[in-house]
Amino acid sequence: MRGWLIYNQAEAKRNAAFIEWFLEESAQLGIDLQLVYINQLYGALRNGCVDIQIKMGDPSPDFAIVRTIDPLLTAQLEQAGIACFNNAQIAALANDKIRTHLALAKLAIPMVDMHFQTGIPLDDPPLPYPFVWKTSTGRGGKDVHLVKDKAQYEALQIRYRNQHILMQELAGTPGKDVRVFVIGKEIIASVLRSSAQDFRANHSLGGNASLYTLNAQEEMLVQKIIDQYDFGFVGIDFLFDGNGRLLFNEMEDVVGSRTLSQVSDINIVRLYLQFIKNRLTSF
Repeated sequence: MRGWLIYNQAEAKRNAAFIEWFLEESAQLGIDLQLVYINQLYGALRNGCVDIQIKMGDPSPDFAIVRTIDPLLTAQLEQAGIACFNNAQIAALANDKIRTHLALAKLAIPMVDMHFQTGIPLDDPPLPYPFVWKTSTGRGGKDVHLVKDKAQYEALQIRYRNQHILMQELAGTPGKDVRVFVIGKEIIASVLRSSAQDFRANHSLGGNASLYTLNAQEEMLVQKIIDQYDFGFVGIDFLFDGNGRLLFNEMEDVVGSRTLSQVSDINIVRLYLQFIKNRLTSF
């Protein structure tokens, strides 16, 4: 069984230990996994068929673990007959926050009230201060701001001109969220992230982390999302309202595991590779 572990070079440098973990675990599972950079790949359309290779004559892999945000690349790989984890549908959904919220609203998943700006900027904010401003394609807490006044609002409109924006009510319990790690149809673990200094709880921004046990109602909420989609490995993030109930926040396609590794000994990489192996051998 051959696979590609796809990264861009800058992300690969920052995730060298995670990549090595993948390569070590795949070898133990009898999987030939090769690290591939995006700039090594080229795609072609020949006689109506999509082909994507590292170099001419190389056989295509059985699967690709796409650890870069590029839904179009994932779509090309799939059309070339390469099974992708996550698949192109999940990559397109999870990497566009507006699309994600629209999709989960159809499932009646609770979330904060928000306004989408996809065209001409509004002269006045549609929500009372303070509210959260974020780009539709940002991740890791980047391009997320707490808007406190008109001057800041106007500055953000200039800074993020021509980008799709979400303006959201501030959750009832700011600086606190839960990330649920999911492989396939299984909830693997949940991590509570919190920050006393920032309304964002991301670990990469200095937040604290601890294991979190979902109650029965929370599990049912997460399962409602899981049942709708064909996930590989994702993180589903929730905020808390003022009464401690979960509110959907976002979905991570290229999800990291630093927080989970910090608070548990779960071998998430082995579980993911076993899932992929089982999925491919079951067909």
